[in-house]
Amino acid sequence: MNPESIWILLGVLFLGGAIGFYASRKPRPSAVGEERLRGNYLAGVNFLVNEQPDRALEAFLRAAELDDDTIETHFALGSLYRRRGEVDRAIKIHQNIATRESLEPAQREQAGFALAQDYLKAGLLDRAEKILEPLAASGAHRMAAMRMLMRIYEQEQEWGRAIEVFRELQKAGRAPHESAIAHYYCELAEAARARGALDEAREHLRAARKEVRRFPRGALVRSDIAIEQGDFALAERLLGAVLAHDAALAIEVVPRLVRLARAAGDAGEAVLARVVAGRSDAVNEMAIAAIMADALEFAPFEERVRSCLAQDDAIAGLVRAIGRDPALLDTRAVGDIAAVLRRLAARTPRYRCANCGFSSIDHFWQCPGCKAWDSQRPLLRFDLVAGLEGAKKQ
Repeated sequence: MNPESIWILLGVLFLGGAIGFYASRKPRPSAVGEERLRGNYLAGVNFLVNEQPDRALEAFLRAAELDDDTIETHFALGSLYRRRGEVDRAIKIHQNIATRESLEPAQREQAGFALAQDYLKAGLLDRAEKILEPLAASGAHRMAAMRMLMRIYEQEQEWGRAIEVFRELQKAGRAPHESAIAHYYCELAEAARARGALDEAREHLRAARKEVRRFPRGALVRSDIAIEQGDFALAERLLGAVLAHDAALAIEVVPRLVRLARAAGDAGEAVLARVVAGRSDAVNEMAIAAIMADALEFAPFEERVRSCLAQDDAIAGLVRAIGRDPALLDTRAVGDIAAVLRRLAARTPRYRCANCGFSSIDHFWQCPGCKAWDSQRPLLRFDLVAGLEGAKKQ
């Protein structure tokens, strides 16, 4: 018997045991009813033995339908299937419950909520949304339904609707961290900026600042607008503030500093020197960001990269292996080593979620794994072994 059938058997034993338990507490069914119950149960066992788990499940559900007291067992079995990832079976069970005419209002609401969870797990967002909207208006599952709706709106990038749900949760004292709604406003700001609606973008950014006063992502979007508008002093101030708030965001700051320096012309190098000097402690963060942004044409970044190469034992060891002193590399050698590191880094994860451990090459404000905001942190060393392994596979 394959593992799938074994799992079904465990679920069936759970369901069958519950049927037997409830049947023992109720008056004995008629001969016809008892024969139907036995027939459905035996049919289920036969399907299971012949490795037809879906038909087995249907037969056992027909057996359980003969006794309304098994409804909680249905809920439990459906939840077990969902947690195991067998969403189709969970949906079938919860749909079976939801179609019963004899359900109490609370049971019907519970069935709808369980079915919405199934649809969400299956990625059927529109179906889950349709069920959750009335549940979010009232009832025992109102708070949970609103949180699920907010998650759906995030995935659908319906930021305005996500903000509305966040406000409702906020009124009830059940809102998630304020950074979530600030990110929603930043998403709207970036969309407005992309279509040239800068006044609208600024309005969304002001809304984000009302939620979180010192919000790095908002400052980064403001710096983008400032660079485009030629307000280089404001852009420098904003980017410096982001680095002061969190040096790990150098990976977002450095590419913008490069754009700023190029836009500022002759004054660009001095701008970079001031910002980089303001974070003399963040050698690795700035160096890695400069390598990834291919920004070594600017002296302040080259100096940071040079320091990083000398301080990183693994990289310094490789440099010594080719007969060079890491502390005495010329500009061309620094650039060549940086280019190699950049190619290796393109094949290995550079970020890891502090919440769930999800790793990625690119930076995401919202973790693709657990959907937490601001949870991704950069890895401050180059994984040379993994990078070389990735290069071999290509």
